Amino acid sequence: GMMTGAIIGAALIGQWEEGASVAFLYAVSNWLEGHTMDRARRSIRALMDLAPREARLRRDGDEHVVPVEDVRVGDLLLIRPGEKIPVDGTVRDGASAVNQAPITGESAPIDKGPGDAVYAGTLNGHGALEVEVTRRVADTTLARIVHLVEEAQGQRAPSQQFVERFARVYTPAVFALAVGVALVPPLFLGEPWPAWIYRGLALLIV
Repeated sequence: GMMTGAIIGAALIGQWEEGASVAFLYAVSNWLEGHTMDRARRSIRALMDLAPREARLRRDGDEHVVPVEDVRVGDLLLIRPGEKIPVDGTVRDGASAVNQAPITGESAPIDKGPGDAVYAGTLNGHGALEVEVTRRVADTTLARIVHLVEEAQGQRAPSQQFVERFARVYTPAVFALAVGVALVPPLFLGEPWPAWIYRGLALLIV
């Protein structure tokens, strides 16, 4: 509101360059904010794409490839070398090294054997693993990370909340002060109109 008022005021007194500069800077700030939000959304989508959408499991003595949504706690997953792990679980058989960097940030693959935990979205290395599922896809560590990121994006920081509350008083006060600066000296002190209107607009922008 204050920026719009300043731009209109600058145009009315013929200060087109200043008005254009304010409009440009305001547009750039809005673009940067939108760009940052888009990057955050892309990051969330990238997190969600880390885990495969299908899982190979042993059920009733046979191997089945099923959507990860159909995997139940207690199912036995078969993870081949080079495959991503679809859900959280515990290794029941086999040995391998698993790249957990997307989840834990560890730079080197971690050796895994019977009894070790593995996480959705991590990459199996050279060996085959048989993994007992401990969490369904909606409850995995990766899913919780995605949920926390989305929740953080949807919430305003305490400083933002304070600024919004402050702005409810601050914005009308600044408008009133700027109008006073622009009108009082010319009306009551005989000062020239253009100079004081310009100063009122400058106050509004600042």
